[in-house]
Amino acid sequence: MKPRRPFALLLGLLVAAAQAEPPPPLSGVEPDALINAKIEGMKALPITGLQMIKAGGKTFFLSNNGRFVLNGTLLDVWNRVAVAELEDVDKIANRIDLGKMKLKIDDLGPVTYGTGKAQTVVFVDPRCPYCGKVQKQMEALKARYTFKLVSVPVLGQESQNLVMKLGCLLQTRAKDKARDALLHQAYDSLPSEIDAKCNREPMQRALVTAHLFGIEAVPFLIAPDGRTFKGAPENLGDWLDNKLPQTLLQPSRPRRRTSHDR
Repeated sequence: MKPRRPFALLLGLLVAAAQAEPPPPLSGVEPDALINAKIEGMKALPITGLQMIKAGGKTFFLSNNGRFVLNGTLLDVWNRVAVAELEDVDKIANRIDLGKMKLKIDDLGPVTYGTGKAQTVVFVDPRCPYCGKVQKQMEALKARYTFKLVSVPVLGQESQNLVMKLGCLLQTRAKDKARDALLHQAYDSLPSEIDAKCNREPMQRALVTAHLFGIEAVPFLIAPDGRTFKGAPENLGDWLDNKLPQTLLQPSRPRRRTSHDR
């Protein structure tokens, strides 16, 4: 059934895990030895409820409440690397290597802007003001980068309708119209109705991918070298050049329901 096809992406990631070659497992440890050991370092992992800890010269994985300890190998399937040392966490925590994941962004129905060789992916909501800030800065960078703007409905039902209209329009000869509408956040000229024959699979894939990446707010950027950024860099060019942003603007988060929504 077509609605289930986006989940092939998740299956692909699991297959990738089987193809990777993890290092030998860590040696065993006695619980008392860990409790009494001097803590040498600790890092929060990009996993809910799990931290990496170094104690007694060995590395372990600890639940947030300190009750459970895992002793073994942690493999980052997306980046195809083993996480064996605390320093490894910093290398992978805010990176997504799309090449190693073999994820084709074009399968997510993105708006493409720019002609540069380096590809930058930006998850956006059509109504997100901070996304608009990022999009305005793309003009000066379009010769150096190709931007792939993936629309996901973070800000409610109106955003969901816009995502569908844009996605369906991208499948027609009027795809440039969809691109301009998103870049300038001007949607009055979009069709009033969604074409019943529209292929909704790209939009579904985009939602599944955003969920896998843990994207709860937009904009969410992925640089050509895999670095990620949550929010809008004050200077997009500086961030892409791997310079620290001057200011971080908060990303747009899902809008809470109010009495007016009922």
